[in-house]
Amino acid sequence: MPVLTNADIVREYHERVWVRDDLTAIDECWSPSASVAVTGFESSTLDAIREDVARYRGAFTEVEAHILDLIAEGDKVALHWRTSGLHVGPYGSVAATGRVITMEGMDIFRVEDGLIVSCQSLWDGLSVYEQLGVLDYPE
Repeated sequence: MPVLTNADIVREYHERVWVRDDLTAIDECWSPSASVAVTGFESSTLDAIREDVARYRGAFTEVEAHILDLIAEGDKVALHWRTSGLHVGPYGSVAATGRVITMEGMDIFRVEDGLIVSCQSLWDGLSVYEQLGVLDYPE
């Protein structure tokens, strides 16, 4: 069986969760003691990852996810991603709008012994809320 690189592990995780909606990848690719910091919250449990994915999947259908760039050095993997989806359910306090949105973000993963042990995730929330019609910028 081939040995997976850290980049392979992150790519597989992203592909399985965001493209195929396979939540088993969370338990299989992450260390049980992993730490996660995502724009808007910080947690140290895999349940937080599951909740984040469920929140997004509950609000958006027809999800498309793409890796724009993936760079690995040592135990760190940087991932630049883009997702899009049709807004059909509540997203935070925003009721379904029927709009298609696109969001981009970057994650910095740390991988040890074949498992993801930490992730710092940043995404452009202002753009998302603007696309949902919640924000209006002055002209």
